[in-house]
Amino acid sequence: MVPARPRIAAWVLAGLLLTACTSEPVPTPTTPAPLPADTERDIRAEPRDRLRDGGLLRFPIQALPTQWNPRHPDADADTHRVLAALTPAHFTLDAAGRATPNPDFITDVDVQHGDATVVTLTLHERAAWGDATPLTAADWVATWQAASGRVPGVAHADADGWDRVADVRAGATPGTVVVTYAGIDPDWAEPLVAGPLRATTQADAASFSWASYDDARHAAPFMVTHVDAVQGLVTLERNPLWWGDRPKLETITFRTVPDEAVAAAFQHNELDVWETGTSADRLEQSRAAADTSIRSAPGTSGRALVLSGEGTLADPALRQALLLAIDPVEVGVAGLPAGTAEPRAWANTLLLPTQPGYTDQGRATGMTTDPTRAADLLTEAGWVLDDGVRTRDGQPLTVTFHVDPADPRTGTEFDALADQVAAVGITLEPATEGADLTAVSTVVDAFPLAHLPRAATDAPGAAELVARVRTETDAVRRADQAAQLARLLWQEVQVIPLYQEPHFAAVRSDLANLGSPGFGTTSWEDVGWTS
Repeated sequence: MVPARPRIAAWVLAGLLLTACTSEPVPTPTTPAPLPADTERDIRAEPRDRLRDGGLLRFPIQALPTQWNPRHPDADADTHRVLAALTPAHFTLDAAGRATPNPDFITDVDVQHGDATVVTLTLHERAAWGDATPLTAADWVATWQAASGRVPGVAHADADGWDRVADVRAGATPGTVVVTYAGIDPDWAEPLVAGPLRATTQADAASFSWASYDDARHAAPFMVTHVDAVQGLVTLERNPLWWGDRPKLETITFRTVPDEAVAAAFQHNELDVWETGTSADRLEQSRAAADTSIRSAPGTSGRALVLSGEGTLADPALRQALLLAIDPVEVGVAGLPAGTAEPRAWANTLLLPTQPGYTDQGRATGMTTDPTRAADLLTEAGWVLDDGVRTRDGQPLTVTFHVDPADPRTGTEFDALADQVAAVGITLEPATEGADLTAVSTVVDAFPLAHLPRAATDAPGAAELVARVRTETDAVRRADQAAQLARLLWQEVQVIPLYQEPHFAAVRSDLANLGSPGFGTTSWEDVGWTS
């Protein structure tokens, strides 16, 4: 799978500890050292020489693409699934979200941090669009102009980071690109990861909207050879102009299958991959299929409680008491399908546990699950325990939780939370709107320190840390600063992180190099069958 890169929610941020080749040494993060990437993904990693040549890989989609530009606002999730093998990243991410240049497109990177960050890219001399036109600096210049709002009528849906770029130009040759940022930018790789679109496709709104597939707009190991609107089928085959490793697969197909029919199609061996999500029914149905593996790893999103901060919860002591009363892993066990691994507790409002620099702020601050301390805080705040219920001035302590009929997890989460907070005398009641507590699933980007949230910039005593995090290029120092900022936010308790959400994919057991990759980029030329 290729993780999507939507803009993160305002309260989440994380650091990039870049491992790309640069002109200056990149320190190894020590706060703390991240787990090895291989332990944070489940893709059945196999070397290319152990895979057979050829074969077919079959995916389901809900509908055929109607917009073939991956960065057009109208490109939906199914479109991105089809285009994944047609739009390879120019910087690849490992399972922890660390970036390195993709040598099929970028053969050298030089980074200079002076008054501003200047990055010089050397493009692969054989990199070419599908009509054999070389990929050059002109494509990068056009992408910057369009993504940063300089082309009327063109709005990139995935433009994160381009607003921080002051200039893009050709270097000494059309095969080199010089990217100059508006200031010192430790997250300089962010806008460069996806690579450029072809210059001629970004001149105006008309050229930016791709109603059909055209080889000349893509540069990838695969190409579309057939679109069957009647049968709802898109067929991809090897691109004969591809200059990198020859793809192991010969063909990839995407077939339209109604959502309610995917389980049966997978069980009848009409599909090879099915992203089940956290649905217990889908996981059970996929387990019933022959020759199937459920691949699961920590994903790119986290489950958390957002606190209203008004009314009763305007009192920071009460917010802290809730934090201490809640066992996040227990909530995760209640909300996730039975039989799956225990979820990983998430104790940092800035970074997911699998991201470099993550620190457990519950342990760092001493504010972790502790019902006894929660009860003491409530007593100190004037909430008297009377027959198992907290009251103050004759009013019971009641907190509401948003139970969303469209999100089945909220029902089981409510039950778990109600029991936990009742143990310290708080009554939890369900609400359909305007609740004190709202459970949310938030996708976390690999570059979130580039988008510091208002919660961080407004936190008392955070201004100096925010300024440092935005410009610090030393990975170790930046991780320490982010940890200090995370500590301030943890003590504010505007959000209570619960657990890192797992990603589940049902795949045929002998399929290699595909499944649950964490933040990792899929190398489509390396996906294949072991037998």
